Amino acid sequence: MEKRTLRQHLSRLVRCFYTYFYLKSLKGMDIGKNCSVAKSATMERAYPKSIHIGDNSRISIEAMVLGHDFFRGKEQSDTFIGHNTVIGGRSIVLPGLKIGNHVFVGAGAVVTKDIPDHCLVAGNPAKIVRVGIELNDHYQIINHGTRPEKNN
Repeated sequence: MEKRTLRQHLSRLVRCFYTYFYLKSLKGMDIGKNCSVAKSATMERAYPKSIHIGDNSRISIEAMVLGHDFFRGKEQSDTFIGHNTVIGGRSIVLPGLKIGNHVFVGAGAVVTKDIPDHCLVAGNPAKIVRVGIELNDHYQIINHGTRPEKNN
């Protein structure tokens, strides 16, 4: 059996403490089974009970999910993220929104309104790019759906 160096022991200890404090910061949030939240993602910490994340969802690096609007003095409003949903890197989900099931939010998108099920959204502000998409177990789009109809 290989002996570990002092550096390896210290590195492991630091990772354990970092993971402990990271998980402690998510305490109070309603996070479903088999979810993945990047350590660099920013989640609501002032009112953590306002965040609800469905099963098998993924929050990518540097994404931000808010639960209340501090500067406007609004009351806390719950933010819901559905099952099998992906929030792309550096995306922002504003407070009080409902993102449906099987939704893919593109990187850098700013979600300002509710998103229905089976949609691909992107942009600032986020707009529906595709409807009827399907995601597999590895968060890959297996059915690209169709473009949404334009309202005149």
